[in-house]
Amino acid sequence: MHLKFNGSTPLRPGYVTAKIWTVMKMTSLLLLIGFLHVSGKALPQTITLSMKQAPVKKVFKEIRKQSGHLFLYDEKLISPLKNVDVQLNSVPLKQALEQVLKGSGLEFEIVEKNIVLRREPLALPRFFAVDTTIVPEVSGKVLDETGAALIGATVLIKGTTIGVAADVNGAFKLKNVSKNAVLIVRFTGYTTREINLDGRASLQVSMVIDNSKLDEVVVVGYGAQKKANLTGAVDQVSGQDMEDRPVTRISQALQGMVGNLNITTTSAGGAPNATQNINVRGYTGLGTAGAPLVVVDGVPGGDLNAINPSDIESISIIKDAASAAIYGSSAPYGALLITTKQGKKGKAPSISYNNNLSWATPINMPKMLNSLEFAEFYNEAFVNAARAKVYDDATIQRIKDYQAGTMKDETIKSPTANSWQSWGAGNANNDWFDIYFKDVAFSQQHNVGVTGGGSNSTYYIGLGYNDRQGMYNFGDDKYKRFNVRANMSSDLTSWMTINLRSSLTREVFNSPNTYGGRTGGNYMHQIARKFPTVPLFNPDGHYSETSDVLLHGLGGRLNRVKDGIFLTGEFVFKLAKGWNFTTNYTFDGFRQGETNHTKTVVHYLPDGTTANISGTFPNGFSRSDINSEHHVINAFTSYENKFGNHEFKVLGGYIKELTSYTSFSASNSQLYSDNVPSLSLAYGTSPGISDFIRKLAVEGFFGRINYAFKDKYLLELNGRYDGTSRFLKDVRWKFYPGVSAGWNLHREEFWQPIAKVVTSFKVRGSYGALGDQSFIDPDASNPNYYPFYPSLGTTRPTSTNWLFGGAQQAMVTMPGLVNNDLTWVTTSTLNLGADASFFNNRLTASFDWYVRKANNFAGPSQVLPTVLGTGVPTANNADIETRGLELMLNWADRVGNVNYRVRGVLSDYRGKILKYPNPTGLNTTWYTGQGMGDIWGYTTVGYFTANDEEPKGPRQTKISSSNWTAGDIKYADLDGNNIIDWGNNTLANPGDRRVIGNSTPRYSYSFIGEANWKGFDFYVFLQGVAKREAWVGSNYFWGVIGDEWQSSPFTVHRDRWSPTNPNGYFPKFYMSGENGKNTQVQTKYLQNAAYMRIKNVQVGYTLPSSLISRIKAQKVRMYVSLENLATFTRLVKTMDPELSIGDAKIYPLQRTYSLGLNVTF
Repeated sequence: MHLKFNGSTPLRPGYVTAKIWTVMKMTSLLLLIGFLHVSGKALPQTITLSMKQAPVKKVFKEIRKQSGHLFLYDEKLISPLKNVDVQLNSVPLKQALEQVLKGSGLEFEIVEKNIVLRREPLALPRFFAVDTTIVPEVSGKVLDETGAALIGATVLIKGTTIGVAADVNGAFKLKNVSKNAVLIVRFTGYTTREINLDGRASLQVSMVIDNSKLDEVVVVGYGAQKKANLTGAVDQVSGQDMEDRPVTRISQALQGMVGNLNITTTSAGGAPNATQNINVRGYTGLGTAGAPLVVVDGVPGGDLNAINPSDIESISIIKDAASAAIYGSSAPYGALLITTKQGKKGKAPSISYNNNLSWATPINMPKMLNSLEFAEFYNEAFVNAARAKVYDDATIQRIKDYQAGTMKDETIKSPTANSWQSWGAGNANNDWFDIYFKDVAFSQQHNVGVTGGGSNSTYYIGLGYNDRQGMYNFGDDKYKRFNVRANMSSDLTSWMTINLRSSLTREVFNSPNTYGGRTGGNYMHQIARKFPTVPLFNPDGHYSETSDVLLHGLGGRLNRVKDGIFLTGEFVFKLAKGWNFTTNYTFDGFRQGETNHTKTVVHYLPDGTTANISGTFPNGFSRSDINSEHHVINAFTSYENKFGNHEFKVLGGYIKELTSYTSFSASNSQLYSDNVPSLSLAYGTSPGISDFIRKLAVEGFFGRINYAFKDKYLLELNGRYDGTSRFLKDVRWKFYPGVSAGWNLHREEFWQPIAKVVTSFKVRGSYGALGDQSFIDPDASNPNYYPFYPSLGTTRPTSTNWLFGGAQQAMVTMPGLVNNDLTWVTTSTLNLGADASFFNNRLTASFDWYVRKANNFAGPSQVLPTVLGTGVPTANNADIETRGLELMLNWADRVGNVNYRVRGVLSDYRGKILKYPNPTGLNTTWYTGQGMGDIWGYTTVGYFTANDEEPKGPRQTKISSSNWTAGDIKYADLDGNNIIDWGNNTLANPGDRRVIGNSTPRYSYSFIGEANWKGFDFYVFLQGVAKREAWVGSNYFWGVIGDEWQSSPFTVHRDRWSPTNPNGYFPKFYMSGENGKNTQVQTKYLQNAAYMRIKNVQVGYTLPSSLISRIKAQKVRMYVSLENLATFTRLVKTMDPELSIGDAKIYPLQRTYSLGLNVTF
C-alpha cells in the first residue's frame, strides 16, 4: 500500500473557486432531482392494493405506508370488524377508504395528514373540537403495573389547559368534560398515555415504566448504538439544549454541558469574530493543544465555527480511544460527531422561525484612576526610584482646575513648539476603556427551517443570519455569518437510497486597521498604557493626535471574507435484511480573502495647519487569499442480526482523505490615492510577496464488531489500519486496536428485588490505542509538514551583504539536521465507567475514570550545546500521562403542573510527564516527573520595613541590586545559604524556588435547572472551576512595572504599600528597571483563579394552542435571556477568569440581554 499525490495538481488562480462551483452545480442538480422526487411523493397519491381476508389493521397499515397518513381511532371501534377483501387499482385515497369501511358502521374524516375514525357522523370539522354532549363528572384512578397508586400523576384534557393531579390514592376528578375528549395522563418515569373518553364517566388507567431512556439511540462512529448497550465513554448533547442562547459558535453553547469537554477562550477573547479552544480530557502534549476531530453527518471534516447552531440535531462527544479507534489517527484526542437536522417521512411541511435580538455590555474591564490620582501615583513611583517627578506643580494645578470645572480645555499649547501638550503635560481626565468601548452593542440572529417528507423521501432546509456588532466605539468592528443548509434523502428503489447534504457559509469580518506600537499588537495593552491626562479633544475641538481616536476612525479597514462549502453525496444499498453497503464522497473547502488598507491620517496643529500622524505615512495596501480543499471518500458495509439471544453487528470500511492548502499574499506602500486602494496603484520600492502550498493525504481501513447476549453482556472490538503522507514509507502505516465491554446488571434476575429503586445499572470498561500525526502545529505561520526532508533556505539579493560580480545575489542556505526516524505518537486510554438510573429513571447518573497516555510524543527538541551549529530536529522523545474523572447527575420529575429538571456535571484531570530527555535536569524546561501546569516561584515572607532592610537578612542581590528598602518584597531563604536566588535552575539545585501552584483547571463543574408550568418555562445555567492557580505577570496586574510607557495603574492599585498603608496588597510603586525585583513569581501574588459564573438565565412563555390556532401555528414561544449574568471569583478585578490568565489583556467578554421568538407552522 502506498500514498502519493498527483504532482500535476493545478494551482492556477481561480482553480479552487472554479472547482467548487463545478461541484456546486452538480450537487444542485442532484438536489433538484431529489427535491422533485420529494415533491412528487408528497402530492396526493392513489392507492393500489390487493388483499384477501386481511385484518382491517393490516389494511390500514398498508394504506398508511402508501399515503403517509396516520390513522386515529379507539381500538374498541375496529376490534369487532371482520377480515376484508380489498382490490384497489390506483384508487384515490378517499375512495379507497370508503371501500374498505363499507358496511362497517364507521365513518372517517381526513384532517391534514390524519385519518380519524368515528362510530357516528362527525358534527364538527376537527377531531379535537368540543362536543355539545358533556359528561358532568369523570372520575378514575391512576395505577402502576402492580396496582399501586401513582400519587401526583397529572390528567389533562388534550387541547386545553384543564387538568388535575391524582391524590394519595391515585384518584382524580374532572368536571364537565366532552364525551369525545382525549385525556393525557403523565407521570415521571412512565410512558405518557392518551385515552379516548368515548362518553365514559369512570376510568382506571394503568401506567407502564418508560424504558425510552434505555432505548435512546446515541450516534457513534459510522452508525448508532442504543445508549443502554454503549460500552465506551460517549456523551450526547441534544440540539434543543443549545437553543435560544445568544451565542455565535457551537463551542460557546457546549461549554459546561459535558464533563471534561474543556472549552476556553482564545486570545481574541470576546471579539465578535472570536472562536474558542476545544479540548477533550485535558493535556495532549508538551506546549500543544490537541483538538478533537469534527465529524459532520458521518464525514470527517467541516468547520465547527461556521456551522449554524440552529441546524444541529445532536452532538456526540467521543472521549475514549476504544470508541474513537474507528477514526484512527484523525481522532487521537476524541471526536465531536455532529448530526444536522433531517426531515421525517410522511410529515407535512413544517416551517420554523426563531430570532434573538441582544444587547451586550462589556464586563470585567479595568477601571482607570482619575487623572489627579494617576499623576500622584506616577510621581510617587518616580520619587521611590530617586527620579524626577513626571508631573510638575503647574500641571497638577491644571488637573485640579479641570476636574473642578474652572478650566474647560483638556490641554494647552506647548510653550516651545507648534503642538498640543499631552501625556505628562496634559490635564485631561479620561478613562480610556470607557472611551474606546461602547456601553451597549446590538446583535441579532434569525433562522428559518423547513422540514418534511413524503412516503419515501425527507428534506430539511435551514437558513441562518447572524449579525454581531463589536464593542469598539471608534471604527466599528463587526462580524456577520450567512448559512444555508439543505439535507435530502430519498428511497430511489426498495434497495437503494440517495442522501444529499450541502452547506454554504459566508463569514464577513470588518474592523479598524492597526498601527504598530500605537494601536497594533495587543490592543488592550495600548489602551491600558495611555495616561488619563492625554486629551481626547484639543482646545480647537479636533480629536487629539495622541488619543489615537483618529487612527481608529479614519485609519483604514481590515476586511476578511470567508466562503465555505460542504457537499456530500451518498448512496446506501440494502443488499439483504440487515446488510447495507454505503459509499459517499465529500468536498469540504473554503476560500478566504483579506484586504488591509493603511491610510494616511492627519491631525490639526495649534496654528490650524495639518500634519501626518506618525506611523501613517506612507500609506499602503495588502491582499491575501487562502484556498483549502478537503476531499473524503468513504466506503463501508455493515451487517446486523439477532439469533435468539445473540445480537451481532459487523462493520468494515475504507476511507481516503486528500487535503490541499494554498495561500498567497502581497503588499506595497505609497498608494496614489487612499480613495482607490489597490496593489496596482502602489508605487513603493519594497513590495512584499509570499505564498505557501501544502498537500496531505490519509488512507485507512477500519472495522468494528459488536456483540450482545440478552442485552446483558456487551462486547465491542474496533480497529483501524492507518497510513499518512507525513511520514517516510517505512513507518507510514500502523494498526491501532480498541476493545470495550459492559454488563447490564439490571437485566439479571437477582436485580429484580431492587429494580424499583435502581431501575438500571451498567458497568463498562474500555482500552484502546490511536496514532497521532498532528503534533506539528497546523496553525503555525509556516509549519514544516515533512520535517524528515532536508530543505534549503533562500534569501533575496537585497537581504545579503555579499557581492558577486559587483552585485548582490540571491542565495540559498544549507539545510539543518533532519530526523528520518520520526514516526507516530501513540495515545492509549484506559476507561472505567458506570451508568445508572433510579426511581423509574427520575434520577440518572454516569461516572467515568480514565488514564490517557501519549507515548513516543514528539516533544520540544532536546537542548544541546551551541557547538552543534544548527537547530536540533524534532524527535519522538517524550511520554505524557493524563488522569481524570467525570460525574453526571440528572433528576427529572413533576410536581402537580410543574415539570422540572436539575443536572450537575463535575470533571477533573491532571497531567504528568513520564519521560523527557533533560540530562542536565533544568527546571526551566520540561523534565521527567513534572506536573503539567506546575508553577515555580519564590515563597513570600512579607515586606521589608524601615527597621528590617536587606543587610540584616538573607541577601537578595542576585535578584536585583542591593537597593532593597521598605515596601520591597522579602523572600524566604528555603535552602538556608543566606542568599535568595534560583540556584543553577536545576532540579538538584533550584535555589529558593519551588513549585508553588498549578494552572490546571481542577474540578470543573456546571449546573442546569429547568422548570415549566402552564406555558411558562425557566432555565438557569451555572458553570465554573473549583480550583486553579494563575500567575499574571503583566502591567494589568502590577500597575507599575518599571517602564513609564508600559505601566497601567488602575483603581485596584490604590491598595499598595506606602508608609501610611504598610499592609497594602501591592508592593510600593517603583518606576525603574529594578522594579522586577518585586514582581518575581511568588506565593503572595499567586492568584486564586477559581470562579463560578451564572452563564445563562432564561424565562419564556409558550402561547396556548387555542390562541395560536387562528394563525395556523403549531407553537409560539417568547423568551428573555441573560448571558454572563454574574461572576464570583477572588481574582483581581482587572481580570476575567475565563480569559487567558497569563497576560489578562484580552478583548472583554460581555453580559448579554436578549429577547427571542420561536414560531412553528
